[in-house]
Amino acid sequence: MFKIWKKISFVLSIIIVILALYFIINVRSDSNDNIVADTRIINHEIERLNKMIVIEQNYSAFRTKDFNKFNSKYLDFLNKNIVLYITAKAQVVYDMKKMIVEVDSINKRIHILSIPEPQVEVFPNVEIYSMEDGMFNRFSKSDLNLVMEEGKRDIYKEVEKSNIKSLAKKQLISNLQDLYSMAKLYRWQIQDDTPYAKDLIPLND
Repeated sequence: MFKIWKKISFVLSIIIVILALYFIINVRSDSNDNIVADTRIINHEIERLNKMIVIEQNYSAFRTKDFNKFNSKYLDFLNKNIVLYITAKAQVVYDMKKMIVEVDSINKRIHILSIPEPQVEVFPNVEIYSMEDGMFNRFSKSDLNLVMEEGKRDIYKEVEKSNIKSLAKKQLISNLQDLYSMAKLYRWQIQDDTPYAKDLIPLND
């Protein structure tokens, strides 16, 4: 009787070991499958980020340029002035294809190493709206070239003072938030070494 129970115990032990091994193998397999699936989702989200972020604004302004060499009220008719109509299209571009990101699927970590600096481009157009020559004091070609260049510089200054850069940054942060939210959903950690990390800290807690 004792020998029978001993055999049964031995068989049961083998069955338990086999079941345990089967369970461990399946758990590991499921875990590996989950890691692969999660990594694909994370990589897809990063690929969605790898595109141009472009913010555009249009500008227009009138600028009057006076050439008053003769200040006497009796000689005012000799002075000349010109009115320019200046238009421009400005763009702020983040080329996110140059973003450097490392994905560590084993430790479930996303490491953002760098994000390209924004590029500001301005495409100005300057037209003469009106022009008054002074008697014996005509506009020369060099005068016109000079005033045109001044008009372009004026519109560049206006673009610099505008909110176009902050709008572009907000769009960048909004796009990065999607990646942060996805990482948090799948319990991945993000290590962000860029200056934009401070704007996204709450999402990484």
